[in-house]
Amino acid sequence: MKTKLALLSIASVVAAPSFADVQINGFANLIGGMTLDDNESVYDYDSDFNFDPASVFGLQVRGEVSDKLSATAQLVGRGRDDYSADFEWAYMTYALSNTTSISAGRLRMPLFKYSASLDVGYSYHWLTPPDSVYGIDFNNIDGVRIDYSNYSGDWEYGAQFTTGRVQADTTISGTPAALELENVLALSFEVTRDWFSARTLVARGKTSAANEEFDAFVDGVAAFGAFIPSASTAAAGFSVDEDTGTFFEVAVDIDKYDWFIGAEYTQTEVDGAIIADNKAWYVTAGMRFGKFTPHITYEREEGDNAAQLGLVAALPPTIATGDAVTDATWAGVYQIASGIAAQQALDVDAVTAGLRYDVEPGFALKADVTWYGDQLNDANDATLLRVGLNYTF
Repeated sequence: MKTKLALLSIASVVAAPSFADVQINGFANLIGGMTLDDNESVYDYDSDFNFDPASVFGLQVRGEVSDKLSATAQLVGRGRDDYSADFEWAYMTYALSNTTSISAGRLRMPLFKYSASLDVGYSYHWLTPPDSVYGIDFNNIDGVRIDYSNYSGDWEYGAQFTTGRVQADTTISGTPAALELENVLALSFEVTRDWFSARTLVARGKTSAANEEFDAFVDGVAAFGAFIPSASTAAAGFSVDEDTGTFFEVAVDIDKYDWFIGAEYTQTEVDGAIIADNKAWYVTAGMRFGKFTPHITYEREEGDNAAQLGLVAALPPTIATGDAVTDATWAGVYQIASGIAAQQALDVDAVTAGLRYDVEPGFALKADVTWYGDQLNDANDATLLRVGLNYTF
């Protein structure tokens, strides 16, 4: 029913007489994969061949209301969501001048180099971008974005300012939670000249994550403040409630057509929260031989849980209040806190070797192999084989 209603909504937009010009574009990423061992699981794939984790189908409609005002909507169905179609983009754009425009509504947040075309697999050489950098819980924002682009000599440059609010699903220590980012401010800048391009972005916002089970644990820690002075501090540090989060990104690319090399780096920090500081990056390179593009990518992601371990270190493992139930309850709470803090550590890397074959304009076949390694737990190591096609129209 949701899909039918969404399609009817698009049809009504297309049929509206106020739109002098309507453009309809679509894309499809049909990607299947499996790990090569029964005990392996990575990126939601296991040893059973599966199309759901990364397959995406989308339809975008853009209508010109006037020579300055346009409306854009993008309907997307993802395999991991049983292909239920949802409007991920729905915004209006007004051209203030030849160089500046302003957009409002639900739109793509320009966090990464490939943010604007993230769902359009045909636009890049991988089957999916490196998960270490791109594997975040949200990509869209409800708000306003100002785009500016210009040139100076042989240089083209542009900037984007984005503000608004984000609501998405996330996890806290493996448990589903509701993520909310408020008062988001993001500024990006990009330059291009011939075969060279570079961009950077800085963003910040108030971060909250709600989960009944985890919130009950935090309240349980705080309840021991009368016996343990550091318990209140630990409870505040474990919670994720309007904590200031910052995000930084930088990307550099050299594309000489016959060969290319690129890199992207991100850093995420949420002050005073259980979320560990995160650093992620990748380096990728490839060559083009007619319709064939072999490529290789190395990626790495690290989570520094020193602050979380420090909160636990300030707590006593046991207490002696004279009440056996209270003392035993604290011992259990302490063990849970220790486990949660330890889980925030992350040190993973992956090497992906792949091949792209351009069948015709707008249609590409791809295959890749990823060797995933967890430096903290070898049991999570896996080898992933994926094949797929990308299509646009």
